[in-house]
Amino acid sequence: MKRTGVFGRLIVANLILLIFLSIFITYIFNKTQKLNSLLRQITSIELPIIENTDKLRNTVSGLAGFREKYLISMDSDFLSRYTDYTEASDRLVNDIRTLINDNTKLKAFESLQTAYTEYITDSEFYLLNRSKETIQPDIQPVADAIAGLRDIAMKERSNSLKISGILSEQVKVAAFIFIFSGFILIVLLAFLNTRNIVIPIKKLRGNTHLVAKGSYPDNINSDGPYEISQLAEDFSVMVHRLKENDELRSEFIGNVSHELRTPLTSIREASEMLKEEYFRGDKETSNNLLNIISSESDRMINSVNNILEITRLDMAKEYYDFEQTDIGKIAHSAIEKTAPIAERRNITVTSLISKGEVQALVDVEKIAVVFVNLLGNALKYSDQNTHVTISADRCGEFLCVCVKDEGIGISQDELSKIFERYRLGSNRSTEYKGTGLGLAICKKIIERHGGEIWAESSKGEGTRFYFTLRYA
Repeated sequence: MKRTGVFGRLIVANLILLIFLSIFITYIFNKTQKLNSLLRQITSIELPIIENTDKLRNTVSGLAGFREKYLISMDSDFLSRYTDYTEASDRLVNDIRTLINDNTKLKAFESLQTAYTEYITDSEFYLLNRSKETIQPDIQPVADAIAGLRDIAMKERSNSLKISGILSEQVKVAAFIFIFSGFILIVLLAFLNTRNIVIPIKKLRGNTHLVAKGSYPDNINSDGPYEISQLAEDFSVMVHRLKENDELRSEFIGNVSHELRTPLTSIREASEMLKEEYFRGDKETSNNLLNIISSESDRMINSVNNILEITRLDMAKEYYDFEQTDIGKIAHSAIEKTAPIAERRNITVTSLISKGEVQALVDVEKIAVVFVNLLGNALKYSDQNTHVTISADRCGEFLCVCVKDEGIGISQDELSKIFERYRLGSNRSTEYKGTGLGLAICKKIIERHGGEIWAESSKGEGTRFYFTLRYA
């Protein structure tokens, strides 16, 4: 499973907090909705019913009083007041009817309405037909019905207030739990994210200290976020290359020491023999000693020149004198310079580039170094009685030069590393040790010419070195 990056982990942490916050908000919203519903029930139903039943009770009592006053005094003003109170009572009954919202209240209201209607009917009859035998209307059933409806409204109001208190307490507790658990969650997520970032960085920092002290850890990995894991992998590659370069540098120092010590030893021994005149009477042996001094001096000079050349190329201050040049002429000159090696190993070197045939814009001396190095490599790594061929073809705007040998080839593992400095082939002849700088020098020179250099090979099938140059 691919590791999650720092950004991804922060997104996940924020999503967790968002989900947690959403749950709390949803919970609070539901509780608040219930609380609002109860408060609306109290303010718009129960309280109006209580107020209207109180008014109705007073109004019914009032109309009964004015009715009796009228019957005693027969004053029309009392009759008018009785009529007003009756109309007010009717309006209150109708108002109460609009507030009924459940069966319990409906049954109580129906009882009230029945008692009220009977009472008003009896009152009207009593006014019109008053006699000793006429029974005075009884107000008590109406009062009881009003009290019954009012008690129901009061009871529901009390229950609603009680539930509202419980809901308010639940909201308080939920808020406290949310704040506390939210704080814990934030601290936990921050700790985990910080820990998952800091620990791999500390581990990587420890490895950098080891590298700074000259120790190269074998395994540099990280279980942290993707970005840090990638950094650790890149650092591991860098450490591997540093370790490899150190090993190559050590090998290079050994090779250079050998390359310089061997000719110096030969020169010293030969010069001592000549100085002591051991072969004073043997001119041929004396000449051989002089040839040894000359060849070993050339070998030492070549090694030193390679080291100086790669140093100059690294500094990027080497001046290049580009001019239109005959590539065929440079190729034939390189063949002549490497002829002693070819003759000694009985290798035939052929150039398919005729003189004057191909022109390119190059620094003559630098490109001559490339040809000599590539030819020298081909001769050193080829078996005896084989062929080495130099050819050139047009590749768009570039001239593509190929140096092909029939040697033992290069494995695919080594093929991608042969242009690294100090790199010596594992299949090299013990006769030619070298410094491992030749191909690195070639690469630097070709790149300064704006071209490319590469090799194609496989074990046992020879090697083909290609490089490109701009046409003149």
